Amino acid sequence: MPDDKSAPRDPYGRDTFTEAVGEAGAELGFEEDTYLRAYPDVAEAVERGDLRSGLEHYLHAGRAEQRLQRPEYGRQMAADRAAMPVPVAPSPRSEIDAFILSDSGALFLSGWSDDRHDPLVSVSIGAIRAPRRTWSRFARMRRNDVVSVLPSSTRYHYGFWLFGGAEDPRRPHGMVAGVECRIELRFTSGAIIDLRRAPSLSSDPDLRDHVMSHFASSEYWGNRVMEAFNGLDQGAGEQLATYGRSLSYAVATRATAERFGPQRKRFRGSIVVPLLGIADFLFLQACAYAAGPGIEDYEFIYVINSPELVERLRREARIAQAIYGLAQTLVYLPGNAGCGPANDVAVQYAQSDRLLFIHPDVFPKDADWAKRHTAMLSSLPTQQTRLFGTTLYYGDGSLMHGGLQFESDLGIHVDPAGIVQQALIRVEHIGRGAPAGATQFTTPRAVPAVSGAFISADRPWFEKLGGFSEDYMFGGDEDADLCLRSLQAGGPVWLHDLRMWHLEGKGSRHLPQHEGAALLNRWQFARKWQAMIVPDLLGPTPRHLLLHDDADARPHLEQRRSPEPAMPLGKRSAARSRAR
Repeated sequence: MPDDKSAPRDPYGRDTFTEAVGEAGAELGFEEDTYLRAYPDVAEAVERGDLRSGLEHYLHAGRAEQRLQRPEYGRQMAADRAAMPVPVAPSPRSEIDAFILSDSGALFLSGWSDDRHDPLVSVSIGAIRAPRRTWSRFARMRRNDVVSVLPSSTRYHYGFWLFGGAEDPRRPHGMVAGVECRIELRFTSGAIIDLRRAPSLSSDPDLRDHVMSHFASSEYWGNRVMEAFNGLDQGAGEQLATYGRSLSYAVATRATAERFGPQRKRFRGSIVVPLLGIADFLFLQACAYAAGPGIEDYEFIYVINSPELVERLRREARIAQAIYGLAQTLVYLPGNAGCGPANDVAVQYAQSDRLLFIHPDVFPKDADWAKRHTAMLSSLPTQQTRLFGTTLYYGDGSLMHGGLQFESDLGIHVDPAGIVQQALIRVEHIGRGAPAGATQFTTPRAVPAVSGAFISADRPWFEKLGGFSEDYMFGGDEDADLCLRSLQAGGPVWLHDLRMWHLEGKGSRHLPQHEGAALLNRWQFARKWQAMIVPDLLGPTPRHLLLHDDADARPHLEQRRSPEPAMPLGKRSAARSRAR
């Protein structure tokens, strides 16, 4: 075979020089472009055709000359690497499902992100060319629809949602329903997803109901209550509680009232009944309560949380008054203020110093209950009547309520990072399901708390405590909260055996938003009272000193824990509103 002087010999003896050069370069970690830029003489030779590549020069001569160790090659290598573009990982797959803006500027956003390998760290929302609101904490939840299409079986919370209350009107955020806004999702790696969405408009009550329904329907991989509480701890809980209080106040301050039947300047007691969603119970209660002796000394105040029922209830009140002759007052609210705030509003129309808060599905088991109630107020010590509840019974005669007790459940959440345990406060009925003759549950005594289905309160003491709390959305834990504030102030709540039927859960319509609000309320109650409840108030016979008959210690503790005078309920609500 003739010798071809124009083609450099392959030192590795391979047939294809290109293959040899490529393999040798990879083996040596040789950078062709860097070598040519570092040595212009070699580059010129390659361009003239004297060499096939810089690697050919290195293999024949450059290696012996140690050109890869020379300073000029090192400087060029550093410069080339600095100029190389940084590889950018693809942004996590993400989507927005709902973006809702209320009349007052509160907003709700929900969506999902496959951020398992690049966690979502912040969400910013704002109008184009306007200030943005940024969240670095948000609730996460399970998304079965996302899990079903992703190539992974990871137990991961892909979903997220956030809530923001109304902004300061002096600093408008510029967002308008139907006008495109910028939603920016930022991830740990620095990756950013910039989405454009136009919010839909909602009234504030409808937005509240939507958020609470969404919260109620959220699913999780672990302990539901623990995961729900964790989501609320990410900032949504405080925002929602503040938002709920503002809506309750807006409703409560627009109350009006109308009186029916015989009126007096003063009654022995005012029976306050909140109504929501069902109008039937006003007439039924008038029928059941009118037959008992002593009821003529009491007035009924029905506070209506459902404005759509007002017309029917006015008609029912007129008919009931004509038949049974009871003194009745209807308090009209333009929306649902919640059980606690509605009761506080009704107190303003009460014409007595004794307040009885009774649910619409509670009826007297003993006809003479009113007469006995009046006698108790004049015969028992003040500390036993200042604030008390009564025994409540199911329709089958078994006991539903002999007071309230507090329990601490140990919630266990199994997470890939480990097993997490958390104490979860729960309110339970003492003696639930016991036979009517179980006197250990019906004997008059001090108890940790009583049910809001029946609470009798001395009006000055009730107002000194500040009335029912406005913190609990729709209602649910304001009764136990009032009792704990009374105990904290030195006045433990008592249980007396006046005996009432309670058709539990029949007095109002239970909707999805109420389930979400119940979780929010439980979270608020636990954050507020857990330190006081654990361990001194746990179980049916707690060890708290004021719940035991210690005559020597009680006067001292009552004096030391006596609350400061509270402002009237109406002024208290106004002050809270101004503070918000």
